[in-house]
Amino acid sequence: MRNALRWGFLALATALMAWAVAASWDEVVATVRTMSWPAVAASLAAAVVALGLSMLSWRAVMRSVGLDVPVEPAARVFLMSQMGKYVPGSVWPVLAQAELARDHGVSRARSMTGAIVAMIVGAVTAGIVGVAGLVLSRPDALAAYWWAVLAVLAMSAVLVPPLLHRVVGVAFRITRRDEAPARIGGRALAASVAFAVVQWLALGLHAWLLLDQVAPGTSVALACGAFAFAWIVGFVVVIAPAGAGAREAALVLALGGVVAPAQALSIALVSRLFMTLADVIGLGAGLAIGARRER
Repeated sequence: MRNALRWGFLALATALMAWAVAASWDEVVATVRTMSWPAVAASLAAAVVALGLSMLSWRAVMRSVGLDVPVEPAARVFLMSQMGKYVPGSVWPVLAQAELARDHGVSRARSMTGAIVAMIVGAVTAGIVGVAGLVLSRPDALAAYWWAVLAVLAMSAVLVPPLLHRVVGVAFRITRRDEAPARIGGRALAASVAFAVVQWLALGLHAWLLLDQVAPGTSVALACGAFAFAWIVGFVVVIAPAGAGAREAALVLALGGVVAPAQALSIALVSRLFMTLADVIGLGAGLAIGARRER
């Protein structure tokens, strides 16, 4: 029954992911045809690299809660669990990681602690990179978005280990978990933050390679800031699978002063496809790792 539920969940997530791609396929193809293939290939490669960096950020935290395994089995747990993003609600990747980590002797409570902390690290670092990118690329951004700077500073305080432990404890109480969350070491948290920052830079490069095709001369800082900002919006809108729709709308808003709305939407749709393809590649890698370990 446990294996049947796993594969059923994977099938549902895969179907929803395929539907999300098919819904915007014509617009994506029309936009890609206007771009150079080296830029397209490099953008997709940057998305795949960013997924790997996200896994390393998550693994740094998970090692602190007991998932002290080599990179390959840890990658399998993470890459397989990413399919949960395509089911509405942000909780599914966390539950998938908790279930898959049990195969390596990590309790659900400890695995959920690591997954929640990794999500917090991702959100906070996205805010930092988003604000930094927009401020560096637009001189008037600091005066217009001073509230965002204050919000990011407040979010950054959550990364202090004692406060972070309390936040995770609140999340446990909301989800009605009776266990106490595990404590994350400061060194593991610092490593996770470092990997997450580089991940957002890679995703910014992914977006810039697409943006430069329709608006040559656009700064990398703007692309990094706009993409990180759009990701946060998609993350907050939990009812949308993988932030579909919300992330694209936010990216169009962030790029409004650089390209026309139609062009920004096209870039957002192509970026969505490439991010989905990166998850498909990750799923294939996770399945291949599992098959090789079984043999």
